[in-house]
Amino acid sequence: MGRCDPEVSLNHLLTQLVPSADMPSLSLPDRLIWFAHCPKAGGTSVEQFMVARWGPAVGHLHWGWDLWWRRGGWRVADPPNSPQHLTWRDALQQLPDAPDTVFAVVRDPVARMASEYRWQRHGRRGTRMGKLLSYLPFSVWLRLMLAAADRNPHSFDNHFRPQDDFVPETARVFRLEDGLDVVAEWLAEMAGEPLEPGEGFPHMLSTRERTVITEDDCALIGAVYAADFTRFGYSLPSCKRRSGWADRLAGLVARMVVFLDRRGCL
Repeated sequence: MGRCDPEVSLNHLLTQLVPSADMPSLSLPDRLIWFAHCPKAGGTSVEQFMVARWGPAVGHLHWGWDLWWRRGGWRVADPPNSPQHLTWRDALQQLPDAPDTVFAVVRDPVARMASEYRWQRHGRRGTRMGKLLSYLPFSVWLRLMLAAADRNPHSFDNHFRPQDDFVPETARVFRLEDGLDVVAEWLAEMAGEPLEPGEGFPHMLSTRERTVITEDDCALIGAVYAADFTRFGYSLPSCKRRSGWADRLAGLVARMVVFLDRRGCL
């Protein structure tokens, strides 16, 4: 295997069996529901619920996309991100017709970045080189990721895009902080199929790992994701943004990170 290839496991092989198409959707007899999946806001849990309940009626998922990307998909992907992480603008270009209903789950941007940091360390199926980045201190990692995303918004499968990029104005928006059961109930209502007793999402497990986030980190997140804070009703961090050595270091390294990510090496 090449040095940019991920380690192979049974889980990796199984996820490659999920059929791919254009975007996460639920086809009902009288309507098409499109799920605007904001990365690191409970989206995979929502998709898994949809697949478990409606099976073949749910299409347009590619849960093995990251492996395909690193094995050469980066040469042909257009746009260069997984189908379940399409921005709304890209989705409109892929869809033959506009969906009848759109919904999304969003998350507090500070908590979203902390979750991304932990996921890159413990959950992401990246290369050894990519894993090393997540062991940087959060403040350095955050600046490096945001600098890379500023150079290439598709970096890391659109995970650092503002949620505002994914969610159209007409969407029914849920907040992760309110739990996902309300999403299950709403989907069942849309389908005209009430939930069975006990059916829904499993209780979300809280992590014991705590990420140290400084006031300056919060200020940076507030500046980059200002549209998310304002549009989705989250409180903007009140601290002021200061530039320092971590910003300068991130700016220097970001070009190399973008280069490696574009070629499936992270």
